[in-house]
Amino acid sequence: MKTTYQYKFYPNTNQKLELNEWLRICRYWYNRQLGDRFDWWDMNRTYVNSCPLISSIAIARDKPNYYNQKQQLPIIKKDLVKVFHSGELLNFSRVDATVLQGVTKRVDESFERFIKGDANGSKSGKPRFKSEANFKTMTFATASDNWIKLR
Repeated sequence: MKTTYQYKFYPNTNQKLELNEWLRICRYWYNRQLGDRFDWWDMNRTYVNSCPLISSIAIARDKPNYYNQKQQLPIIKKDLVKVFHSGELLNFSRVDATVLQGVTKRVDESFERFIKGDANGSKSGKPRFKSEANFKTMTFATASDNWIKLR
């Protein structure tokens, strides 16, 4: 049986700043991966009521999935990443790899629910890009009991 624990965390000021930076990086990673999947979706989708007379000039690329997006993490953690619209530099090496893999898993699950639907066959809505107000959680998959110090 798998057990999940949820703890209340009271960080000091430096920890709050670091966690906010981690959330900013995770939000950017989420939106970047979701944008990559939407680009793939728009390039490889053909409407039912239209038949293209000329085939697409662009070569169809493979569908982005959890594993090939997760393979980008070691590459992106080597150097600073410049955000296109703000010019901000993000240091992915500061964030734990399992946290970023959890973000990749969130993107994969939300996009698959959009395409395939749930067990009943009902599809959920299109996944949305996350703003600062809508992205508030991170998952620490490899957290151990020694992280927690009881007083």
